[in-house]
Amino acid sequence: MGSLRTPLVCKFLLVSLILVGLSSISIANAKVYVVGGTKEWGFSGSYDMWCRRRSFVAGDVLVFKYPVGAHNTVRVSIFGYRSCKATARESSKALWTGNDRFTLKKGNNYFICGIPGHCSAGMKIKAFAK
Repeated sequence: MGSLRTPLVCKFLLVSLILVGLSSISIANAKVYVVGGTKEWGFSGSYDMWCRRRSFVAGDVLVFKYPVGAHNTVRVSIFGYRSCKATARESSKALWTGNDRFTLKKGNNYFICGIPGHCSAGMKIKAFAK
């Protein structure tokens, strides 16, 4: 009876190894994008337009560059994006490094500057990843 299960276990392990291998290949091909290009993360330009000119995939990385202390970056829900307000939980995960890196998840990804007034002044971004 044990010999009947062995081939099934081997097939399961083989499929698992293949899936792990394929997932690491997609991560290795991830692209890194500096949000806003040379203008960086700030009050310059439309981030919606910047996103529309790019085709993101899950695993790509967005880098938010800015002078330390001038801004921050918060991953928010669609509600936070629309209202320009992060929840307490989202705010607790805000990055303040001036070189903030976020890996995109499949679907819509929303980010704002959590400093009062900055998001409503245009510091928010919605990036769709395939």
